[in-house]
Amino acid sequence: MRPGGRITLVGAGPGSPDLLTVIAHRVISDPSNLVIVDRLVSNEILDLIRGEYKIANKHPGCAEIAQREIYDWCREGVMDGRHVVRLKIGDPFVFGRGGEEVLEFRNSLGIEPTVIPGVSAAFAAPLLGSIPVTHRGVSNQVVMCTGYGREGTSPDLIGYHPEQTVVFLMAVGRLRSLCHNLVNMANYPSNTPVAIVERAGFPDQRTVVGDISTISDIAEWHDVRPPSTIVVGEVVNVLLTDDDFAMEVDKDEGEGARNEDDGGAMIIRGRGGLIVQPTSVE
Repeated sequence: MRPGGRITLVGAGPGSPDLLTVIAHRVISDPSNLVIVDRLVSNEILDLIRGEYKIANKHPGCAEIAQREIYDWCREGVMDGRHVVRLKIGDPFVFGRGGEEVLEFRNSLGIEPTVIPGVSAAFAAPLLGSIPVTHRGVSNQVVMCTGYGREGTSPDLIGYHPEQTVVFLMAVGRLRSLCHNLVNMANYPSNTPVAIVERAGFPDQRTVVGDISTISDIAEWHDVRPPSTIVVGEVVNVLLTDDDFAMEVDKDEGEGARNEDDGGAMIIRGRGGLIVQPTSVE
């Protein structure tokens, strides 16, 4: 017997509710819907849900168990005749198992889910951090990569090209090994610029800048955490140059002060890197 419910696969965007699509907002705010949520979906977006929701605790090491729990919740919902909204961070089809979930719903439930795309952090996060992923004369190609391959393995890396930008998603927890592999396996110069955009689109967004040789220490010093997007390549320096930062403090102190000319942003220079912390997102 075919289940009476249906499934909609929805992208939540990088995290800020302002970056939800109109249709995504409409679907998650319908109080009659059951929403199955990924762990990294922000609290600000959870606050927009008006009906029942369940959060999958997909922590490292237990992702497969959590994924099976997600499928079980979805199955229970559709068998009860409900509209199940599967809410995933970013865009569901960019390293988000969106395709895998579509196949599972087809094979186990005989359901073709409706798909609502989300804004992917792969492009939105660098943009919000004032980093163009392409720039004439600097970068003419973009590679997207995840920090975790199948069964927790490290992904293969494409070899270095001076006019290439690489954007890593879900990789900040492996930053040190990633940098090692970029140099020793993909032949990247150790002084290749790297930026990490943390909590893109939120008032406490930070952009941490260094190079392959320094970014791991910088990120640890400033306690950079997920959700974060890593950008590797010369595009990091296209807009974020030293001339943009009027205030400079001792690099060992990591202190900062507010600059009247920076639009209300907190500018910090510490341990070889720059942090830009916007107070608001227009």
